[in-house]
Amino acid sequence: MPYKVRATLIGFLGNEEKFPCHFDYKIGDSFTYDGEQFEGKVCSGLMHSVIPDMMIMAHSGYEHFNRIMFRYHGGRSIRDPSFKKYDGVGFRMAKDTPDPKMADFQPKPGNDRVSFCGDPLTLAGFRLEPIDLAPGGYFRGEYMREMSILEKIKTEPGLTIDDILSKYNDFERYDVYPQLNPGLVERMLEELETVNYIELRDGKAYPKK
Repeated sequence: MPYKVRATLIGFLGNEEKFPCHFDYKIGDSFTYDGEQFEGKVCSGLMHSVIPDMMIMAHSGYEHFNRIMFRYHGGRSIRDPSFKKYDGVGFRMAKDTPDPKMADFQPKPGNDRVSFCGDPLTLAGFRLEPIDLAPGGYFRGEYMREMSILEKIKTEPGLTIDDILSKYNDFERYDVYPQLNPGLVERMLEELETVNYIELRDGKAYPKK
């Protein structure tokens, strides 16, 4: 499904003074992908690391990354072979104070993903976030459907999924791509809520923007 994704440089996990970024990225620099094109400076060193993560987020928002349990929900760990009898591997929870340098790079479930460049000495860290719906490329059809649904919600706040489907005739539902069905409309409403176009309350959709 279509999200426009922004990547913002939040820091260097490596020693950037000793091993400088030759693309001359500065903290705060960002670029976006809208389903069709990139806007902003994109280093070729991100093509096999940050860019694939942006593609995943473009299709599934935060959901894919929030399923990585050990990274996003398990907490910080350290090796301890004596704990193998508990977890099968040999890790225990880390209770010491984490390195302050790591604070910006810690994942926050539900609202971000940090991805790093391919240079192991510099390790530029980019925070990824869906900032809008993607209107370009092969996302265009889904985008137009979601905008159509949004207009109906603006006209009549409080619509349910069944209400929304009833606003389309058979041609509009079944012949126009993508075909509208309860599952698809549910996903589209979730996306509209993620980027703050609507608010869902008790199964009903209300406009925000």
